[in-house]
Amino acid sequence: MKRDVDRFLAEKKLESLLFYSDSFSNANMYYLTGFLAPDPFIFLKKVDEDPTLIVNQLELARAKKESRVKDVRSYFDYDFMSIVKSTSDPRDGMMKFVASAAKKELGAEAQICVPPNFSVILADALRSSGLKVKPAFDVVEKARETKEREEIEAVASVQKTVEEATGKVIDLIAGADPGPKGNLYFRENGKKRLVTVGKLRSVLDHIFVDRGCIDENDSIIACGPYGAMGHYFGKPGDVLKANETLVLDIFPKSVRSRYFSDMTRTVVKGRAPKEIKKMFETVLQVRNAAIDAIKAGVIGKDMQSLCYDIFEKAGYQTTRGGKQVVKGYNHSLGHGVGLEVHEGPGMGELSKFPLEEHNVVTVEPGLYDPEVGGVRIEDIVEVTKKGCRNLTEMEINLEV
Repeated sequence: MKRDVDRFLAEKKLESLLFYSDSFSNANMYYLTGFLAPDPFIFLKKVDEDPTLIVNQLELARAKKESRVKDVRSYFDYDFMSIVKSTSDPRDGMMKFVASAAKKELGAEAQICVPPNFSVILADALRSSGLKVKPAFDVVEKARETKEREEIEAVASVQKTVEEATGKVIDLIAGADPGPKGNLYFRENGKKRLVTVGKLRSVLDHIFVDRGCIDENDSIIACGPYGAMGHYFGKPGDVLKANETLVLDIFPKSVRSRYFSDMTRTVVKGRAPKEIKKMFETVLQVRNAAIDAIKAGVIGKDMQSLCYDIFEKAGYQTTRGGKQVVKGYNHSLGHGVGLEVHEGPGMGELSKFPLEEHNVVTVEPGLYDPEVGGVRIEDIVEVTKKGCRNLTEMEINLEV
């Protein structure tokens, strides 16, 4: 939660925090400010003190109105023009300006925390001005892991759209008819047309737009053997066939709130082959066991170990201990979801931290075989003290 940022800084013996970024592409910047801007601006904060925003003149009035930060100032409050003009390259001048503003507000001796993906050029400029810069993991990112109520409701709202859109896609598939070579056909405006990934994506996109969402990262629509590649997004011309798996991994975000949701369903139009049925039943067993086991205090790697145990007992290979496998279970159980579709906390073999109350995480076991395809089932849940609250209401069926 936002109030935890000061605690995480203090634990790392850091005295202040600096961001210089836009907030469209930087989830941390939007989380800290609540202000959405396409151009970089400056966020400065001392431990246990209120933050300051410094924005260009164009954004000043809007930032004062929209940002959750109360102290909003203009570049022009910091002698912007003369500092930038003092260099031969305005880009170098901008770095010099950020360093000057940071030095003025945070102090020349402060240990300044910056994010791990901070610009090297800007870090050099800060150090050249005498400032002490320390990149650190798990400050703002860690605070984001534990969601406030309005954040959880934002995810839940997107999840309703995910289920509506996925349901429409599955309805189209269920109503399709097999033709030559097992290809699936549907009727549109009285004409018989192939069911393609492009068509299914258009169904999704229409609903997303109507509900104020966007499929920013291209949801996964993987049919047949392509489903064995965990992040095969699908090509528009890929044709769906009867009696083959279709993996629908759907993760749009709200344009207004900026929050994502994430859900996967695997379906077969017609009759699923015996091997696919076994894979599906095992994945569903793992999903159920994981949801039963999740609660605050459980270690992420222990959740992954639970999955390994069930899959291996059923005769499937896993990547436990770094083993390379061609087919079987080859990824972590889940990840956090919020302002990014993949964020902390994780539930993989390397995840050594306990889940906390109000984490929002996916539960997404899967099995993959390059010869027949993949099966993945994914729900999204809120971790509670004694268990979890499943934000996913959509039923789980293989054959449609």
